[in-house]
Amino acid sequence: MFRLFAFVAVLLLAMQSIASADQPLQERKAISFDGPAVGASAVCGFPIRVHAEGDQIFTVFYDNTGNIIREVDVFPNLKVTVYRPGTTQSYTTASPAVLTQYYTDNAAIGSPVTGVLTGLVEKIPGVGLDSGRAVLQGVVTGYDSAGVPLNHFSNTTVSSAGPDFPAAIRFERCAFFQQ
Repeated sequence: MFRLFAFVAVLLLAMQSIASADQPLQERKAISFDGPAVGASAVCGFPIRVHAEGDQIFTVFYDNTGNIIREVDVFPNLKVTVYRPGTTQSYTTASPAVLTQYYTDNAAIGSPVTGVLTGLVEKIPGVGLDSGRAVLQGVVTGYDSAGVPLNHFSNTTVSSAGPDFPAAIRFERCAFFQQ
């Protein structure tokens, strides 16, 4: 009886390991970035900068054969400050968002990726807000040191639902500084 029990236990464990996917890979990082808002600066004719701070949590999911199939990036407390250097003009917006990315071909370099971005992109006082859901197309360009795919998304949005700025964000940012 013990041999039968041991055999069944080993068989169940073996079958379970074959049928289950790898545990998700999770990576956490703090964002702290300050740089030029190139598009808004070009439109305005004076320098505009962007400062972003918050946390980012990347979770990569695998199928039963170990292939990367999906990634969920969460930005739970991202704050963006857009400012004009040398003045007191600025605004800060919460930008909590979730980016879900769907991979084909095991996220091989050069393979396509579809991204679905949901959340608040940016709220500009007196101008408007951009939020909701946007579908993006891109390509895998590499991997970070933990194995999380690095992607480049095109500037073209495949589809969008929710309030959008009437014009591109560079124009809307500039509009704030001209109020």
